[in-house]
Amino acid sequence: MPLGSAETILLTQEENKQTDPMFKEVADLSVPMTSLDTPVYPGYPQPLRAIFTTVRDNGYASFIWSFAEHSATHVDSPGHFVEGALTIDKVPIKKYVAKGILLDFTKQAPKYAITRNDISSRLEKSGQNVGLGWMLFFHTGYTSKSLTSEWLNHPQLSDDACKYIVELGVEAVGFDAPGPDYAQFPAHKTLLPKVISIYENLTNLDKLVDKQFLFVGAPIALTGGSAASVRALALVS
Repeated sequence: MPLGSAETILLTQEENKQTDPMFKEVADLSVPMTSLDTPVYPGYPQPLRAIFTTVRDNGYASFIWSFAEHSATHVDSPGHFVEGALTIDKVPIKKYVAKGILLDFTKQAPKYAITRNDISSRLEKSGQNVGLGWMLFFHTGYTSKSLTSEWLNHPQLSDDACKYIVELGVEAVGFDAPGPDYAQFPAHKTLLPKVISIYENLTNLDKLVDKQFLFVGAPIALTGGSAASVRALALVS
């Protein structure tokens, strides 16, 4: 499967009768984990998969995986940047489920610094009262560039944008890019101490343009983890 091409699952009318009729569509926002071209931050290892058992030899198939916490689609915990802070297994699980709103930054120049006004004007245009129980998703289009030299030219959050996000009191932010900032990682250092989680390497955010959705992005409960992989879903109403 090509990177970033995870299909959006459209629920049929019959399937809707068996699930929740409020949701018209389930969008898969996660990139596949592979041993070849998984998006990882420069310096991190590519995931590795080794055969443990096979159907032919053992009657069942299973594999051993080795990967860094910050591989593919994942979410950062406060413990990623703050010693002694909440690790991925300690962040309340309810903070990984929230109403989502998509902010479009696909037409910005490389390394554009997103401002407080950029966010507030888009939120005002949406008509939504965003705060506690919400997440902000920044559509940049850069996950699809992960195998190119452009990948690390994604938009970033400015200092005033980060302070505004803290003021809003949202549960998390998400980027279809390797992250929301660059070294010295000001967004991580501002948001994570406030237990505002950061989702990185999302994909398919274009499926959510002008749509209302509930985001579900619970990570693997890695004890003491600084981050963990996520199968991120948007339940579109």
